[in-house]
Amino acid sequence: MSEIEITGAAAGAAASGGAPGSVPAPTLGGPKVAVGRIVAGVVVAIVLIAAPFMFPAFRVEQFIGWMALAIAACGLNLLTGYNGQISVGHGALYGTGAYATAMLITNAGWPVWPAVAASGVICFFVGVAIGLPALRIKGLYLALVTLAVATLFPLMIEEFSSFTGGGSGLSITSPVATPRGVIERPVRLESPGGTLAPDQWKYFIFLVITVVVFVLTRNIVRSRTGRSLVAVRDNETAAEVSGVDVARVKILTFGVSAAMAGIGGAVFALNNGRVNPTSFTIVVSIYFLIAVVVGGAASVIGPAIGAVAYGAFTDILSPELPERLKPATPVILGILLVVLMLVAPGGIVGLWRTTVAKRAAKRAAKQAELARSEGYTA
Repeated sequence: MSEIEITGAAAGAAASGGAPGSVPAPTLGGPKVAVGRIVAGVVVAIVLIAAPFMFPAFRVEQFIGWMALAIAACGLNLLTGYNGQISVGHGALYGTGAYATAMLITNAGWPVWPAVAASGVICFFVGVAIGLPALRIKGLYLALVTLAVATLFPLMIEEFSSFTGGGSGLSITSPVATPRGVIERPVRLESPGGTLAPDQWKYFIFLVITVVVFVLTRNIVRSRTGRSLVAVRDNETAAEVSGVDVARVKILTFGVSAAMAGIGGAVFALNNGRVNPTSFTIVVSIYFLIAVVVGGAASVIGPAIGAVAYGAFTDILSPELPERLKPATPVILGILLVVLMLVAPGGIVGLWRTTVAKRAAKRAAKQAELARSEGYTA
């Protein structure tokens, strides 16, 4: 049971005069929270739908980049936040999905969406292969293994330059018949009938993919499989005694997490129109960790909030800094992260949960005090 659930049960029990384990009496907090969530959801949906019509094309493409970051961070959160396996190599999996998509479309002539799906499958098996060492090592040692993978990935891309384009990168193109013959043209995602601009159409397509990934994650977390993930994270021995197949859970979680990172990489590649090894260094893995930590680990929506926060800082706030401060942007980001961790160790979602729990406890205490005063009056 989560901290909020425990606090809510205790507060409700106090209001009803029962023990912490008893069923709480109905309070106004529940309906208010439910209505608040519905209103917040409607507002977010309106903002997401209106965004591509309110901003220029370059900003919309930045938003799509945030989506790619959020998808990959969601996969990392499933692995680290819910299953407790530390990975700093998701940048390599992100790059694997991007390069798989680019090579399938450009070199093999695949259609766009089958290539995206295939990149997720490829990354799933790559993640399973990387996750096999997790059966024998964990913690810092597993982090070092994934760090090695992230470090080697750009070198591997340059080594197989005949397929990947090497250091110059690889443009995503497809053959198109013209009066002068068949030529390679950049892949463009355009709406049927041209009702939307290309950037707007890409935005909505990738928004749907992002929503599907997060809904899938939510369903996994709330299922029996999700409870197994948390059980393995909290205590492997106790989980195994309870009948959880620890090895299977660890390997499949690594695979699903890698598949999500691969889908994020595919979104990144299609948005940019080309891939380059310098886009998938160890720094990218750090970005994913920042998104998870800032948004809130072990929360479904946390990576999305963290991705938006990080994207807003790098794409909107940083360019507006005075010229003399722009070289210190990484330092400013580091200071902000330290302050956030001191104020909200659980990230933005953790801070919100703590605030809601405290308000519920205060409301329950007031109701209990009012009930006692009414009893004395009677």
